[in-house]
Amino acid sequence: MEDDIPKRKHLDGWVDLGSVLLISAATVLTAWCGYEGARWTAVQTRLYNTASADRINGSVAAARANALETFDVATFLMYVRVVGTQDTKEADFIYKRFRPEMKRAVVAWIATKPLLNPNAPPTPFAMPQYHLATQAEADRLSALASASFKAATEANEIGDSYVRLTVIFAAVLFLAGVSTKFVFPYHIVVIVAGLATLAFGLIRLFVLPMQ
Repeated sequence: MEDDIPKRKHLDGWVDLGSVLLISAATVLTAWCGYEGARWTAVQTRLYNTASADRINGSVAAARANALETFDVATFLMYVRVVGTQDTKEADFIYKRFRPEMKRAVVAWIATKPLLNPNAPPTPFAMPQYHLATQAEADRLSALASASFKAATEANEIGDSYVRLTVIFAAVLFLAGVSTKFVFPYHIVVIVAGLATLAFGLIRLFVLPMQ
């Protein structure tokens, strides 16, 4: 038994060294995960703000597109009514006041001879030439807002993963700290548990993107 005492003291020294290394590694990794978590939180906030701004601008553009389309419909109905009365002067007056986007569609629609061709589109609004740039801008902003929102959600999930890692590395700190309160062979078991927890945390850390 007395021969085992020097061996245990030697082993205790290695266990103490392992405890110090675990504490040092876990401290650094906890700080790093906290830093990365804060960075990803900032990214998340910025992306959510971008998504909100794009969505608001997209709504404004969509409202403008709706107003322009309503104006086009009203102008076209007036034009059809006047053409029906064969008042060429007033019809020409209204025709000149079509917006450029609408005028292109009207010209293409008239070319289909809608009064004679049963297969002609019912209105210029069914023509491919009728294209609202404002609506296209609204769709573009809406797509950007959706992309930014999705990226912000992903950034939030990454930030949460870093927060969970701080808990894991805090557990390593705890195990390394309490290992010194145990005697042979229990302190070895605690150190091994700490090493396993550290390894698990490192594996999770290496698969996460960094800022």
